[in-house]
Amino acid sequence: MPVVMFGHTDKNILLQHGITELLQLAQRRGGQLHKLLSGTHIFEPDLHKPLSRCNHRDWLSLISRCQQLHSPELPFVLANSILNNRTIALCQSLFVCANLAGSLRQLLYFRHQLLPVIYPIVQQHGDTLTLQLKPAISLGTQQHFVVTLAIAFIIQLIKQQLGTCHELKVQLTQDCPAFLAHFSGHWPCQLSFNQHVDAIHIPRSLWYQLFAGRDQQQLSQLTRSCYQLNKVLPNQRGVLEVLQRRIRRALPQLLSLDAAAGALGISGSSLKRLLQQHNTNFAALSDTVRRDTARLLLLQGQLSNRQLAIELGYSDEHNFRRAFKRWTGQVPSQFKNLPNPL
Repeated sequence: MPVVMFGHTDKNILLQHGITELLQLAQRRGGQLHKLLSGTHIFEPDLHKPLSRCNHRDWLSLISRCQQLHSPELPFVLANSILNNRTIALCQSLFVCANLAGSLRQLLYFRHQLLPVIYPIVQQHGDTLTLQLKPAISLGTQQHFVVTLAIAFIIQLIKQQLGTCHELKVQLTQDCPAFLAHFSGHWPCQLSFNQHVDAIHIPRSLWYQLFAGRDQQQLSQLTRSCYQLNKVLPNQRGVLEVLQRRIRRALPQLLSLDAAAGALGISGSSLKRLLQQHNTNFAALSDTVRRDTARLLLLQGQLSNRQLAIELGYSDEHNFRRAFKRWTGQVPSQFKNLPNPL
């Protein structure tokens, strides 16, 4: 059965789940609504309809226009506004979970209802849970904004429920911004830029601290509402997420483009054209998956370079080492010994 995927033109973002908040914040900063919506398929009456949706191309266009207002605090304020929106069942359910572990499980399970363009790779290293965030479709120049929004949402949840976020660690691929004070002001935790990945590290000490507002009955009611919403907003995955997960599952075998296309129920040429729309190709995706998998396996520290080469489908250790240096500028042993190398 073909996998249901979404791309830039699919309308699976609810306007009431972040778009209206973004526009309201932009207007408070001098943006004019008709100019913000100009050229999109979103009309002002749509903003007041509970189940109105827009596609990702229009959403990314709105973000781009709002960024032109020179409001670097926008993703942080938007994350807080969405989290505390009392009309979003998913957001309300996060506050009545028993603890952070349950809240994050709830968020990740229903994430398509809030931010389907980002998907997590979840990894546990000792007493730390790492959420590495990757684009599910091509986000272009708006990727840093979207990633910041996603991480800000999680940090704000932790701050509101546990009263602190000092123990968190955040890594971002973007360059250190000129408006660093906005990051440090909203995220009083260890923060580093120019990293290999976008990730947030959450220590085990925070996972099971009880939430003051935990309420199992209310959680059940709100979860039912989330399932009801799934009937009009099905759980779809982005093109890049679907393909990268399939490539990962196939390792150490190298999934071919034709095999991937067949699994998706399309032709190889159709898959090539689809990936061109996301500014990538199948070889680049495969390379990215092997790179990310190598990093995660290295952090576990249980495999030799020879075993890693076999696990990733390389013919020998030398080819793996050469590929790893191309990816990171370091040999595997150097990367493994770096502090917080994720």
